Amino acid sequence: MLRVVCVEGVLIPDPECRAPGRGAWVHRECALIAIERGTFRRAYRHQGTYDGKQLLQYLIEP
Repeated sequence: MLRVVCVEGVLIPDPECRAPGRGAWVHRECALIAIERGTFRRAYRHQGTYDGKQLLQYLIEP
């Protein structure tokens, strides 16, 4: 499981679980699906859009 935090609409991976604020937990394999379906909107209780580029880049890198 990977903790993801949202900072000003940007989804940021938090593998060390040290970032402040509300975090959402997601399986690495399910992260793309969560971004596409808007699951993070419910987790963060935010109606705006999210930028998942940093999260996707983190998941792609070995």
